[in-house]
Amino acid sequence: MQVLVFPRPVHTELECSWGSIWHQSGQESELSCDSRDRGSPAVSQPDTFDYPSPSGELSINAMTDTTSRAKQSGARQYLSELWGRRQFTWYLATTNLKSQYASTSLGIVWWVLNPLLLTGVYFLVFGVIFAGGQRGNAAYLGYLMAGMFAFRFTSGVVSGGTSTIVGNSQLMANLRFPRLLLPISNVIESGIGFLVSIVAFFAIILPLTRDWPGWLLLWFIPIFLLQVTWNVGLSALTARITVPHRDVAGLIPFLVRLWLYLSPIIWTLDRLEDAPEWVSTLVHLNPMFYFLSVYRTALLGWELESRDLMVAAVCAVAIGVVGIASFVRYESRLIQEL
Repeated sequence: MQVLVFPRPVHTELECSWGSIWHQSGQESELSCDSRDRGSPAVSQPDTFDYPSPSGELSINAMTDTTSRAKQSGARQYLSELWGRRQFTWYLATTNLKSQYASTSLGIVWWVLNPLLLTGVYFLVFGVIFAGGQRGNAAYLGYLMAGMFAFRFTSGVVSGGTSTIVGNSQLMANLRFPRLLLPISNVIESGIGFLVSIVAFFAIILPLTRDWPGWLLLWFIPIFLLQVTWNVGLSALTARITVPHRDVAGLIPFLVRLWLYLSPIIWTLDRLEDAPEWVSTLVHLNPMFYFLSVYRTALLGWELESRDLMVAAVCAVAIGVVGIASFVRYESRLIQEL
């Protein structure tokens, strides 16, 4: 049996509990950092792989099994690294969330106020003025708020994904960690704001409607977890595409606005009854349609459509797997593209 030794590339590896993290405000947070060897590169032990000698015989099945085991081992190691850096990921998310509104008096409250004010504008325009006051009631306000908050969770992730790698180039150059932590921290950042906005939702809607969804509120847990999975995939895809194609960042705001208008947020579902068939088909091809349906079951007490939950689950798993796999495969080239 012949043993081939492939040394890993030399890295300046910093074993940090947190590291030195650059924020959007341009300030640097100094945290405890223990360098394994300051000023000198740390060389990892080489990986060794056993290969048969040229005279040996190896069946195709054995080669496939060896490759499969190597991939499984690499996947387990990568997941282990992600889990080991979970506190670092949480710190990144909370620090970015705080620094985003650090110069304002209300701070993180603006994460809730922004969609609330936008909801108020849409309610006034589409619920009172254009609808002749026919939809200017608490029921439409709850419908609008539930859709706006859920949509903002995903749209914030997509918009933030454009800068999650580019905006952390210095962090990536100085610290060695799984780069997938950056899209994940982007999702955590938006998820915290979303959960806070749900509290505001009930604080406003319950006194107006006096209608509690009851046990249907439990559906919030699975649909939230599915949206988190979906958002991680979208964040990873957006980050992966934006690094080599920076112009995509300029297109994202327009695509998000178009996505908003194609989703049942401002307009109600009864509009589809008189719409052309192609419009109805286009709307039902939008995954957000199904997420919003289940969210309104949990928040407004609508009857649950099992098909909507199943489609949302399929979309979440598919986009999550594709986005993460695409990002991880491209991860080694990120520094070169920055």
